[in-house]
Amino acid sequence: MSVKDIITKVRIKSRDRLVRFCNEDLVRISRIRHTYKEFRRCKPEMLLSPLQPDQRQEILNFWKPYRNVEKELQWFDFYNGLCPDKSLLKYYIPDVIFYSDVDRYFTYPTRSDNFDDKNMYDIYFYDVKKPRTIIRKIDGEYFDNEYLPITFDQAVQLCVDAGQAVSKEARLSSGGKGVHFFDFAQDSVEDLKKVLNRYNDINVQHVIEQHECLNKIHDKSINTLRLMTLYLDGEVNIISSVLRMGRDGARVDNGSHGGIICGINDDATLKEFAYNTRGYSWKQHPQGVTFKGYKIVGYEQCCELVKRLAGRLLTTSRLISWDFAIDPEGDPVMIEVNLTYGGVLVHQLCNGPIFGDRTEEILNRVYHQSK
Repeated sequence: MSVKDIITKVRIKSRDRLVRFCNEDLVRISRIRHTYKEFRRCKPEMLLSPLQPDQRQEILNFWKPYRNVEKELQWFDFYNGLCPDKSLLKYYIPDVIFYSDVDRYFTYPTRSDNFDDKNMYDIYFYDVKKPRTIIRKIDGEYFDNEYLPITFDQAVQLCVDAGQAVSKEARLSSGGKGVHFFDFAQDSVEDLKKVLNRYNDINVQHVIEQHECLNKIHDKSINTLRLMTLYLDGEVNIISSVLRMGRDGARVDNGSHGGIICGINDDATLKEFAYNTRGYSWKQHPQGVTFKGYKIVGYEQCCELVKRLAGRLLTTSRLISWDFAIDPEGDPVMIEVNLTYGGVLVHQLCNGPIFGDRTEEILNRVYHQSK
């Protein structure tokens, strides 16, 4: 290959990377826009409780030092039907504001792109239990679980030899997007090849087993604990925890796929109600488990783990959403780390205002102070 050919190849590669970066930036922006559009689209299906005039004025007065929320009052209509203590209603943070202002203050989205990669978890979190990787595709190239280069045919064979596998889009995935399950005793290998060819960055893992306490709730999906942490003034604060559950035989537990969410108390028990993202509630899972007081094994270990790990990502994000499964031994298994745009709706549905009685303190930092 001539020097000219090499230079041309490098330029094409650089151009492709630039295009991908611009596309990813557009994806981040579109998430904010999508949240707003999705709310409007689903409004007829959501449980709304219109604000009274005095509630409306109280909310506007509270938010006035920070920003005008008049266009976002529909979010308060939504939370008004869920909030038992109406004096706390003003503390709820509309999704659009959370993503555009709060999340961007505590996180570094451009830096997060480099870390928010499931193919790198074995390096970043080398000392944490995770689903075992079968193969990985990084920037279009295939590697085994030890990061050694392999061919496409070798990648396919390793997956088939595993018997069962789950593939996940490694970067910029959310809401269960890009997740595919394979059982090669009955599924076609051609389906796997199509998935591998579809994504530029993908991680294929062994299927994990979960603890019996989570199997009893819904055994067709891996039901995950989501913990949101905020690193503030030298301390890791666990500001909200929920359990995400599949239902009706779904393989994933995401709310966007019909899953339901229940808040977790400090003593590792579930709260009384679970919700879907439209605000509808259940006291029992459709499979039969009553939520109130149901003990989640491994929750305390998850809390200890995120407090130990949050400092590793401080230059990338101070506001992190962590997803864990619990294995049959009761140990946390890290599924995903959301370094930015981790989502606030599921937490406020189940646990009330995301920052609770610290809301004013947080908003003052976001709008009037530096980090």
